[in-house]
Amino acid sequence: MAARLELTEQNYRYLFENASDAIWVQDMEGNIVDANKACEKLTGFTSQELLGKNVRGFVSGEFLDLAREVRHKLLNGEEITQPYEQRLFRKNGTIGTMKMATSLVIIDGEPRGFQHVARDVTEEKSAEEMLSKIIDGSPIPSFVVNKQHKVTHWNTAIESLSGIREQEIVGTDEQWRAFYSEKRPTMADLIVDRAPAEKIEAYYRGKYRKSHLIDGAYEAEDFFPALGEYGKWLHFTASPIKNKGGEIIGAVETLQDITEEKQLQENMHFYAQLITRAQEDERKRIARELHDDVSSSFLLLTQRLDTIISSNRPRLSQALKEKLEVSHSQAVEALEHLRRFAQDLRPRILDDLGLVAALEWMAEDMEKNYGIKARVEVIGAERGLPAEVQLLLFRIVQEALSNIRRHAEASTATVKLELGDDNIGMTVSDDGEGFEVPQRIEDLASVGRLGIMGMYERARLLRGTLEIKSELGKGTQVVVEVPLPG
Repeated sequence: MAARLELTEQNYRYLFENASDAIWVQDMEGNIVDANKACEKLTGFTSQELLGKNVRGFVSGEFLDLAREVRHKLLNGEEITQPYEQRLFRKNGTIGTMKMATSLVIIDGEPRGFQHVARDVTEEKSAEEMLSKIIDGSPIPSFVVNKQHKVTHWNTAIESLSGIREQEIVGTDEQWRAFYSEKRPTMADLIVDRAPAEKIEAYYRGKYRKSHLIDGAYEAEDFFPALGEYGKWLHFTASPIKNKGGEIIGAVETLQDITEEKQLQENMHFYAQLITRAQEDERKRIARELHDDVSSSFLLLTQRLDTIISSNRPRLSQALKEKLEVSHSQAVEALEHLRRFAQDLRPRILDDLGLVAALEWMAEDMEKNYGIKARVEVIGAERGLPAEVQLLLFRIVQEALSNIRRHAEASTATVKLELGDDNIGMTVSDDGEGFEVPQRIEDLASVGRLGIMGMYERARLLRGTLEIKSELGKGTQVVVEVPLPG
């Protein structure tokens, strides 16, 4: 039994001396009677220098009062929150911030002293105070959560945005209340948990993306109906907070109210759609007039010239006959250009034979007139589609092929049409020189690519999506997904 006790004491001594946290023992008068090696790093004194020193030499003011309060509560068996924060003077005169836990040393049923376990959190505290100054002084709505998902900072700007006061929420894990009607993780919570992409996708469903500026950060846009009287659109970014070892110890989330910007975008899209529809109506009207009136007049002119040329009237000189033949050729060429122009404005083949036939006609035209090998692939059963769906998809392909012809320096192009039960997928690809795609498709307008913006608006008219994929030297893909009406 004695040997077992001795072994236990040896193990305790080994753990005491080699613990990473500073541990010291004091008697009832506050004199240090034992201290481990970690105390040297904490205080700057060696273990031997600490022996006999009184702890009152390490604390003063409110922190001496705190030490007395802890002593009083422990001796009286009162409850105390541990670990608690304490500040100690170091040998070099600086003040360190510690997280401490204190317990009574009981021998033969009597309190004989106190044991303290402390961890230096000076750097963490300094960083936290700096973070507080940055967050609290920022006009951008922001909040911070720690590793336990508790809110540590909630600035004035987010108070104004959410209507929730700092005093109500700091120290709780109820940050979700500002945005959702029931409990679920915020983006900051997912960052703290190092959530995989599929979990983030489950909550934000295509509305998020990785930050291009901060490693491990994500940004997103979403509508929050609970904010304000009519709800708000927010753009928000969540970034990890790491310690020196690279471990995530929290996350900060910043938010921006983009409701007005969204409303402006929606208004612009609405007017763009009106313009697009009006443009199609005008194209149809002009094409009909060119076909029915102007083309008929040109056709009549060529027929009359042909009649004059082919007659055997002796009064026609050879020179005049040659001039009439030139005029006839020019009239025929003009008629072909006119028909082609009318066909581009509103192809009759689309109305008569449908989308697939119209796409094949465009592919043939690309190879015949511009030397670019183009083909159409159709996956799924062909069937009748609503006129507006056919027309808008045709226009998207028309613009895409026009861009290939004018800018891509491509030798081949492919139009793939996938006809599903509930949706249509369409991809126009080329093997051209490609280009650098901006982050937002709306930014294409600022670099003069208005044709692509027109394709985008036509896809939106069908409640669909349009994505541009391109790399320099690797060609371009225009990918369209649209749902079919009920």
